[in-house]
Amino acid sequence: MAYKKGDKIAINMPKQDKIINKYEDTIRDLTNILSSKKYNETEKLECANMLIPVLEGWFNDDEHQSTQYAKRHLIPLLYKLVDKSSVELMSDFFDVYKNLYCFCAKRDFECFVDYMEWDMPKKVLAPRRDVLKPYIDALQEIAFNTKIEYLIVSLPPSFGKSYILNNFTAWSYGLDINNSNLRISYSYDLVAGFSRMVKSLVASPKFAEVFSQYSLYNGKCFDVDQLENWHIKNAMAPKSHIARTREGSTTGERANFAIMFDDLCKGADEANSVEVHRKNYDRWSTEWWNRKANNNVKYIFVGTLWCPEDLLNKIKEDRESLSRFIDTDKPYTQITEDGTTILIRIPMLDENGKTTCEEVYPQDKAEFIKKSTDPFLYSAIYQQEPIAPTGREFADELLLHYEQLPLNEDGTPAYGNSCFATLDPARKGKDNVSMPICVHGNDDYYYMIDCIFQQKPMTDLYDEIVDKIIEYQIIDFVIENNTDTSLRTVIEDKLKAKQYYLCNIREKYNTVNKEQRIKDSRGIVRGRIKFKEKQKYLPNSDYGRFMKNLNYYSFDYPSKHDDAPDSISMFANEIILGTNKVSKPIPIDRREWGI
Repeated sequence: MAYKKGDKIAINMPKQDKIINKYEDTIRDLTNILSSKKYNETEKLECANMLIPVLEGWFNDDEHQSTQYAKRHLIPLLYKLVDKSSVELMSDFFDVYKNLYCFCAKRDFECFVDYMEWDMPKKVLAPRRDVLKPYIDALQEIAFNTKIEYLIVSLPPSFGKSYILNNFTAWSYGLDINNSNLRISYSYDLVAGFSRMVKSLVASPKFAEVFSQYSLYNGKCFDVDQLENWHIKNAMAPKSHIARTREGSTTGERANFAIMFDDLCKGADEANSVEVHRKNYDRWSTEWWNRKANNNVKYIFVGTLWCPEDLLNKIKEDRESLSRFIDTDKPYTQITEDGTTILIRIPMLDENGKTTCEEVYPQDKAEFIKKSTDPFLYSAIYQQEPIAPTGREFADELLLHYEQLPLNEDGTPAYGNSCFATLDPARKGKDNVSMPICVHGNDDYYYMIDCIFQQKPMTDLYDEIVDKIIEYQIIDFVIENNTDTSLRTVIEDKLKAKQYYLCNIREKYNTVNKEQRIKDSRGIVRGRIKFKEKQKYLPNSDYGRFMKNLNYYSFDYPSKHDDAPDSISMFANEIILGTNKVSKPIPIDRREWGI
């Protein structure tokens, strides 16, 4: 039936006792009308005004489906209608658009933050949405997914991590007025500021617009109103919010929703203090962990990584020892295989050297910070990759470098019969296949000219390994091979298929502890091998990632991923020192011998 202007559009409004599909069917009918070109804007406005009542009925039966449908379909649709509407009806469509956000905010955290920021002249989430979205989504997930127990988030300074956590804490009291939270940080000023902001959010008119039961309080929501401890009227929990410093007493306190740790390290002053980090970890394992009122309490760790002993890193290692982390389809986000822990680490500069948050760190400012900041602090504060402050005996400033390769007498690069390589295959999914390639110069130094350094299965790299051997005319190739006895055969067969016979392939079965091997060979690596200058390779190239892995290795804080130091140490032992080294082959013209 065709509708004419002025006709009333009949929509069968479901009764409250009808099944959920009736609400969903009605919403889909309204969606089709609003997205159709057959109806004028007056008719569409009439339909738009029906959305919230129907959604409220659907919400009573299915909170998740109703809010997610409104967020994914209706909010974008109303945004378009506002943009295309006439001046006379624009404000009416805009009111519906805003009310949809208010509706979704009851059970969608992203919409809640957007709604609370609606009238703010300077918003936090909107200009940083791309970089904060993984964090926002993880908080949404942890609020409703009973399987998730831990969330570990590290971000550079000023990204808004504490601000988002404040909003999440306030939102939790809308989800259930009986929720209680414990918030811990390093200073009273910080936790008091967090507590003050959460209170202001809960008592705000906008919060009451989202969660209508709070309108009864008229902004006076608390019967106990202290920054350290406050309580929402009529809530069953003894305390709604508990704020403590890391030195404060939490004995006897209990939280039934979340225990939140936000910036337990004061900063650079404490970055190297193993004692402070160990004390935080001891407090966690003996006191903070059991401040839970039930087994459904969530543990949320938010801050900046400072060193391998930082609490965020220690918790990550503890969770990883129970179930390994795997990548997800969300950027910078991993989850344990058992689904209990989410890990988010967002750097200031991505792997291509591009800023991840233009709002906070414009490209030129980010590049200046990288150049002017101590490498240890830069890696920790801005890249969320804490490196050991001590014991880094392969730090770039301690290594030898070269600007150009040694040349033969005729001016050609000294490759020829003096190229060597070692190969450390990957043993676990996160390990790198590492293959440093060095040329031996007439000055008796070894020059690392290239490498393979990739997180790929060996089967994907066979051809690349063979191509490198041929490209550099490698004559001696040592493989660390404690498990796969077929690797040597595969490479030899592929070399024969390409008629390359100059390379002698040896296998090395290591029995010495890896850390000890690396320690024993460090003098040879630093005194006999020269590496490219930093400006001569890209950070995200195989060479760049090899050097980063080598530079950050520490004898004081052993890394789980020590592929570069292990493979270059094997080069020092097997090639330079000549352990089990065979005689250097001399190329011949096979035609002279009739072969």
